Amino acid sequence: MKLSVLTAEGKSFSDEIDYIVVHNEDGQIAILKDHIPIIVQIKSGYVKCVIGNQLKFAIIEQGILEFKENNLSILALDAAMGETLESTRASFEKMKKDKLELTKKENIDLSKQERELKENIQKSKAGQL
Repeated sequence: MKLSVLTAEGKSFSDEIDYIVVHNEDGQIAILKDHIPIIVQIKSGYVKCVIGNQLKFAIIEQGILEFKENNLSILALDAAMGETLESTRASFEKMKKDKLELTKKENIDLSKQERELKENIQKSKAGQL
């Protein structure tokens, strides 16, 4: 089976897998080769990918999983891949924290620029006759 995990930032992961186990708020579902077509919503959860004797995990936030013709696609708002569930959770939490800090910084910078623009408009007396 072919697995592709896609996020808003681009492709996160793509590989051939033997099967996948989806863990979400509704429970668990395993998808093996030649499974019937299915679409599963993942609000917050993870998937366990089995590749031979190797395991890989993906933490998924706000995602849709689609399986059709042995192609499994996961479209997610955010996702992180890793070798163990614990390390994947840690990297996912770090990614979310970094995004939050960047957003806060951008908001602070925007507020500062808005104040400077307002002050410059007032100093230049733009709009006055």
